[in-house]
Amino acid sequence: MARIDIARIRKERGMSQNELAQLLQITQSFLSAIENGKSPLPPEKETRIMEIFHLPDFEEYLIPDTPSSETPARSLADFSEGDLFNQLLNRFHDQAHKHDHEAEHHSHHDRIAVLEDRNDRLLLSNDRLLDRNDQLARRNMELTDEVQRLRDEVFRLKELLLKAGL
Repeated sequence: MARIDIARIRKERGMSQNELAQLLQITQSFLSAIENGKSPLPPEKETRIMEIFHLPDFEEYLIPDTPSSETPARSLADFSEGDLFNQLLNRFHDQAHKHDHEAEHHSHHDRIAVLEDRNDRLLLSNDRLLDRNDQLARRNMELTDEVQRLRDEVFRLKELLLKAGL
């Protein structure tokens, strides 16, 4: 059985996990679990992903499932910032269960929820800052073009003045 490389689709189109999670109406941590093969992709979300990215099918984005003993090693470059954060949270969760297995209520779940919420807010803030940066870069280009246009006009006027003998 193969799974869909949603992370690749998303990254190729420059979309953050948080953005796609919002469009799919799921949490960013659930999307991370899906992308990392820890949770199955619900069929209705498959359809929604095809709609979002205008894909006729997932054929070029299928990853064959490999038994865990054959899972290839991944380098840090293979992870987005959100993936790394979620990997850390998952590790924290697993470690907490090893040490907390006797507890009736696992308080680490509350801490993870707080961390996920903070991460989601930081990712959203980062997305806003990136959007603002893009806006400023576009405005900078517009102003640079305007400055060049004005320089060209000044040069043209100087030539006219020289031709007129002024």
